[in-house]
Amino acid sequence: MTGNRPAVEVATAFIEAFGAGDLATIGECLAEDVVFESPRIQVKGVAAVTEVIGRFSQVVAGVDIIAALGDAEQAMVIYDMRTGPFGTLRVVDHLIVRDGRITSDVVVFDTYEMRKAEEAAAG
Repeated sequence: MTGNRPAVEVATAFIEAFGAGDLATIGECLAEDVVFESPRIQVKGVAAVTEVIGRFSQVVAGVDIIAALGDAEQAMVIYDMRTGPFGTLRVVDHLIVRDGRITSDVVVFDTYEMRKAEEAAAG
């Protein structure tokens, strides 16, 4: 996964691997010092990021990429993430790619459905 692949190519491979629960490919896409930030968590380092994404991917049934665009070092991917407990969530990832690996992934989505499910489970 290293090399001078366009950022958008690395980003879409990463998102597709996430949707498939393919942790090996996810790890290959990430730089050692990757920073991951979502509305619910921020972690750093390939092991921690892979663990967090791996746990969450267990509830993901798949992703449908709507659009992906980028330049030499940045990509933005908009997709629908199909989940069992939360329904379909519209997600946007802004990724920075250097030397063929993701160094930063900032994820944006509405957490309402997740909060609603957590509240229902809490009773």
